[in-house]
Formats: sequence, C-alpha cells, structure tokens
Amino acid sequence: MDYQNRVGSKKGAGGIAGSAETNRYRRERLKNLLQSKINIDADPYVLKNHLGVLECKLCLTTHMSESSYLTHTTGRRHQLNLMRRADYEKNRNQQGSDKNGKEVIQKRYWKKIGKPEYTYKKIRDPISLSKGLLFVFKLDSIKEGIKPMYKLQPSHLPESDQNDESHQYLILSAEPYTNLAFKIPGDSIDQTRDHLWDYWDQDNKEYCVQFFFKNK
Repeated sequence: MDYQNRVGSKKGAGGIAGSAETNRYRRERLKNLLQSKINIDADPYVLKNHLGVLECKLCLTTHMSESSYLTHTTGRRHQLNLMRRADYEKNRNQQGSDKNGKEVIQKRYWKKIGKPEYTYKKIRDPISLSKGLLFVFKLDSIKEGIKPMYKLQPSHLPESDQNDESHQYLILSAEPYTNLAFKIPGDSIDQTRDHLWDYWDQDNKEYCVQFFFKNK
C-alpha cells in the first residue's frame, strides 16, 4: 500500500485528522464528560425555545447545542450568578411573613455595650415662643456605617387597647448601644419640618434631636 500521502501517519494507521474532525471529537468528548456530572433535564435555569435553542434563564444567554450550554454552566459568569442567587434566597428565607402573607424584616439583635451619654435642655422658639427640648447624644462607640435614629412612640395601654394621650416616648436607636426611651408629656409635639428635626455629626459622633410643642 502507498503511505506517501499520509504525512505523519504510521504504517497500519489512518491519516492525520483535520481540524474539523478534531473539534467535533473534542465537543463530543466534552459533552459526554459534562453529562456524566450534570443532568441537564433537572437544571431549573435551562429553557428550550420553539427554535430548539437552549436559553439560560439565569444569565439570559442562548446556546445552539447542549455542549455549549453545559460549557457555559461551568464558566465564571454562570457560577457567579448562582452564588448571587443563593445569597438572595438566603436573605429571603431569613425574612418572615405576617398573617397577611406580607414580608416583614426580622428584628435585629446585637451585643449591647450600655447606654450612651446624653444631655438635654429646654429651648424656646424665638418667633412662635413655643417651648421645646433639645437632646444631644454622644456616640463615640457607634458601629461603623450605622446612622442613629429616633422615633416618637405613643404610649400604649394593653388593658384598654388604646393609646394614652397623656404622654409619649422618644426612642433612640444607635447600634451597639442599648436603646433609650424618654417619656415626653402630652401628645402636642409640633411635627412640622422646622420644629422637629435631627442631625448626625459623624466627625464628633454627636446626634441631636430637637422638637417643639404646639402652642395651646
């Protein structure tokens, strides 16, 4: 037999495979290897459209063959999106739901370090002459990235299931400090923009809350 046209081949063997045959063999081998580890039928993120093209619902990509899709699932983009999806599901599972099915954020807990230092003084509006209070909280050990907050909470009477209008509470929250509550007489706090405000001085770690009472 004549072997002179089979460059690089040995006696008894076929000719050297071309690039097309090599690529086809490589794709088939990759497909077989991936299918042995991944069940494409059980993948929740793959969708086969009416044109027979595979779509990745997670990454919004299209693939002409199963081997192309399987290769995509081992890539960095798909794996990163899987991690993001897992984090989203984890955070979603950490949230509860009320009796109406609405999501509610679980109460945060932290290791408390005690009550912060604070001062307060009586003030008076120079124009309306309304009386008010100014609270200044010193928060040297506040957690990085946390902004203190306040809330006006009406006094609740459990036995009557009604609000006690004789007083209310000013509540301060600043992690990791213990929450503070101040009993404020009456319910006549003027909650307009100019008469109720707060200011967080991040450089000096001071938080100010000021409000005025309505004139009767």
